[in-house]
Amino acid sequence: MFSNLDQQACGLILNISEQRTYHGEQVLFREGDPGDGLFIVLSGSVRISKRSNTGEEALAIMEAPALFGEMALIDYLPRAADAVANTALEVLFIPLPAFRALLEVNHQMAFTVLYALCGVLTQRLRETNDRLMSIFTLAQWGGGLQSDLLPLP
Repeated sequence: MFSNLDQQACGLILNISEQRTYHGEQVLFREGDPGDGLFIVLSGSVRISKRSNTGEEALAIMEAPALFGEMALIDYLPRAADAVANTALEVLFIPLPAFRALLEVNHQMAFTVLYALCGVLTQRLRETNDRLMSIFTLAQWGGGLQSDLLPLP
């Protein structure tokens, strides 16, 4: 998301960021927590998951140089999922209030970051659509069609 920024802009972001280390299975945040910033995986992996009656359902495993928690840049809503260190994990944490303040005074940086963020979100939406289509296909043709699911045309 920051690859199109110049060295000065990257330096400004690094100045407001902090490096954090987590051990395997350590919780970074839980669904419902305030969206207080975004994370960039430097090493290791993090599991993004939702909890249900049957346990934890992993939505994604993120490895370097992935970023997560980016929805906090768009809305002021609580976290939509849990983030748990899947392995020993090192991340760069960018606090939201400082990042938003930085973007408010540097409009070119804001445009570049938000345009890149749209690309990230678009890619994730396409991946989600593909997963949903796979689930619908399995439900329809895999013999597991439940009465409350509508068959696809």
